[in-house]
Amino acid sequence: MLTESGCRERRRLLWERLPACDLIIISEPRNLFYLSGFLMNPTELSGWGLNFLLLSRTGECRLLHDNKVRSAAQTAFVDAREAWSWYDLGNSAPEKLGAAAGALAALLAHRYSAARNVAVEAGHFPAAAGASLAAAPVADAGAPLSAMRAVKFTDELACIRRAIRATEAGHLCARTALQAGRTELEVYAEVQAAITRAAMEPVVLLGDFAAGKRTESGGGPPTANVLRTGDLMIFDIFPVIGGYRADITNTLCVGAPTHSQQQHMLALQAAMHAAEGELRPGVPGAQVYAACRASLAAAGLGAAFPHHAGHGLGLGHPEAPFLVEHSTDTLQAGNVVTLEPGAYIKGWGGARIEHNYLITAGGFERLSQHQIGF
Repeated sequence: MLTESGCRERRRLLWERLPACDLIIISEPRNLFYLSGFLMNPTELSGWGLNFLLLSRTGECRLLHDNKVRSAAQTAFVDAREAWSWYDLGNSAPEKLGAAAGALAALLAHRYSAARNVAVEAGHFPAAAGASLAAAPVADAGAPLSAMRAVKFTDELACIRRAIRATEAGHLCARTALQAGRTELEVYAEVQAAITRAAMEPVVLLGDFAAGKRTESGGGPPTANVLRTGDLMIFDIFPVIGGYRADITNTLCVGAPTHSQQQHMLALQAAMHAAEGELRPGVPGAQVYAACRASLAAAGLGAAFPHHAGHGLGLGHPEAPFLVEHSTDTLQAGNVVTLEPGAYIKGWGGARIEHNYLITAGGFERLSQHQIGF
């Protein structure tokens, strides 16, 4: 989990980026977690709401939340907590998001009416609460938060490493779960169970679990598609564990791979190695992409590579830096990125592999250790 010292330091840095403001209101759930450690379990219905973090120039950090999430609020690293009543199990409840916006408007009028320069996340702040800010100039906190999130703190890296370790257990499980006659969904269920056991908490398992002809388009969620001997199956697994993501991929074969499948995999591994050679601070994202594409093109697979070479990873997926042809991003120490070369051929099939990396002052550290290849 995130630490109190990490949350307080991130709040301090946010104030440095918004020096003209005297109040910052945060509503996007991932940013609430990033700045306060307030995390809603995505497997609980009570978490499907709207909560707010109010940061005052005086240094106070106040969490406004509904009454159904009191237990999670108690673990947040804040100075004050204020609950509003949504559903009390005895009376009908109002529409939840609108009621949350109303609770915020009431709090602003009561406690923060003197605020004159307010920052909100322009892309997330509820319009219903905006009327209470009519007299205050409003800045956007979303852009500086996005830039901050690209460079990971120590507590964030601990969360990401934990997510990766659990996801590696899923990849290990996939090697024995993959059998002819089973469906993609059956394999997915075993992989999810392995990741859940490793994480020791409920896990929302996202990813591509596509086999056979479905690999030609790069993947997709699991279906009732039945596996056949000789099929390739893409396992691009990116669960949400403790708020953070892992995103690691491998492609396996049902039974022994053919020579053509083996050569395809070797080409992907060579492209990954070529891109790894560009992972260091100061390198443009477009340069990493170019190295990956050039390697695949040399193997005759340039036209079969339709997507990014990788992307940033953390609370979001994907997030900056983006490793694409026209990227405007530059690698920085502290970025966590993926490399994921893939190639897909109509009438033949497709495959993709992926590792996760921490950009360091001297180059990179590979964070994921799952076995790549058949």
